Amino acid sequence: MPKVVIIGGGVSGLTASHELIERGFDVELYESKPIYLGGKARSEDALKTGPNYLPGEHGFRFFPGFYRHLTNTLKRIPSGSGNCLDNLVPTDNILFARVGQSAIFANARFPFSTSGLQLIFQTINGGIANTGLTSAEKTFFEKKIFQLATSCQARFDGEYENTAWWDFMDADLQSNNFKTLLVDGLTRTLVAAKAREMNTKVGGSIILQLLYCLADPALPPSRVLNGPTNEKWLVPWVNYLKTKGVKFFQNFEAEKLNAGGGKITSVQILDKNIANSFDIAGDYYLLAIPVEQAVKLITPAITAIDPSLSTIADLALNVRWMNGIQYFLNADVPINRGHTIYIDSGWSITSISQTQFWGSYNLSTHFNGTVKCILSVDISDWEDGLYNGKRAKDCTDKEIAEWTYEQIQNALGSALLPVNMYTIVEAYHIGSSLFRTPTGLINNEPLLVNKVNTSDLMPKAYTSLGNLFIAGDYARTHTGLATMEAANESARRAVNSIINKSGVAKPFASVWKLRQLPLALPYKWWDRRRYNKGLPHSANYPWWLLVIAFLWIIPCLIWWGIRFLIYYVLGFTI
Repeated sequence: MPKVVIIGGGVSGLTASHELIERGFDVELYESKPIYLGGKARSEDALKTGPNYLPGEHGFRFFPGFYRHLTNTLKRIPSGSGNCLDNLVPTDNILFARVGQSAIFANARFPFSTSGLQLIFQTINGGIANTGLTSAEKTFFEKKIFQLATSCQARFDGEYENTAWWDFMDADLQSNNFKTLLVDGLTRTLVAAKAREMNTKVGGSIILQLLYCLADPALPPSRVLNGPTNEKWLVPWVNYLKTKGVKFFQNFEAEKLNAGGGKITSVQILDKNIANSFDIAGDYYLLAIPVEQAVKLITPAITAIDPSLSTIADLALNVRWMNGIQYFLNADVPINRGHTIYIDSGWSITSISQTQFWGSYNLSTHFNGTVKCILSVDISDWEDGLYNGKRAKDCTDKEIAEWTYEQIQNALGSALLPVNMYTIVEAYHIGSSLFRTPTGLINNEPLLVNKVNTSDLMPKAYTSLGNLFIAGDYARTHTGLATMEAANESARRAVNSIINKSGVAKPFASVWKLRQLPLALPYKWWDRRRYNKGLPHSANYPWWLLVIAFLWIIPCLIWWGIRFLIYYVLGFTI
């Protein structure tokens, strides 16, 4: 069987290894990190004074219900008596915390319970979860979501790709509260993007996917792992791949792609264990490292063969920081049964209290034995947002720790966070991808942001070099957004391209499109007709289309009822 050399051991590299090894390919994977695999998805050893390290967990890692590629892979990784998909547990709510204002709770799953339905009505109608938005602002936002839901894919690709979220939401005409909650707040906290830069094609698509999960009873809720990521996912994954025959080489960094005769002839690898470089040859080569690292290997010799790869250099400029800090607390502080977004925080902070989802996981044998809770926090705006007049990237570690916690405490108030930091924080850990140099704080693992007019910069899985393939969260996928799901999907596309090129008689890896709301299909059809004529989206539908849409509701309700039965009665997700 052909030999595939994979460069990079993140989610895309591991996924490609999984799909290839199960199809009988010879797989070698080279990862530059000496210890960890899994890339930005990993957890890491944080602190140790006792027998075990504390787990450093990323604050906004979760598995939304619309994920299909990644969860399909999880289901195929043995873990204990089951598989890694069994290690996912649902979250219930999303908490939007604001300084000096009442908190807003929103559902994170389909509302099967009376309390869940009540929460939806309270959120929509104001109630105790008062957003502070006017009726006109709520109506405007609803119209914009309706516009997204009823727009055809061609409009997403050709119009919304070129439209910033700020402009789509007419933010210049909105109140500061509207901009904080629904314009800047959504983009900065979830994907570390600026509303003036992020394109509506990607941002709007992901918002719709999250809303569809709330509307469809057969889609799984947003979930998190029931323990540290390495233990519950990545270590079982790597162990499984090793038993299948994948050869792993860690602390080995790719220095150069050697090209000749219109293809890759070998990869120059630095063995950092002994500071020695050598060449590795294979039949096919898969580049599965982050965009800011991949650009270093796409040399003029490579782009001379495939000029389309030169766009990777432009794409590599569109990265921002989204890094975490974990607080190890001597008291159990659950805060919320899900993620919390500090919507008006200076540094765009989100958090989750991890250990409430970890069941019987025993922290008493870690560190000093007093830790009962891990509050994991993401800072999404290191470079522009200000708190106490400073950007996060300009702060000392002590300032980052104290001021991040201060922003959390200011937003939650004594009702949700009744204890002061200085009495419950045993220690904290800032992610290892951040390190200090004489010139300041450096981040060697930034996150790609989908800015306006960047989708066309994303490389395809295959290249004009017949044996070089691309995978990573920056590659072209249906998912679009730089996530674990996109990384997994991109790897499947690359594997399919390798299978196709090799001529090996093996089945292709499954690839799924984003889901659509069936109710919206008549309106999408009408919008496609308008778009093809160069017309803008309009909700002024002809009477006959409204009749068709009304009749279409009947099969949609039957479809919805069947899915409700499948999930709620039979207990299956789709």
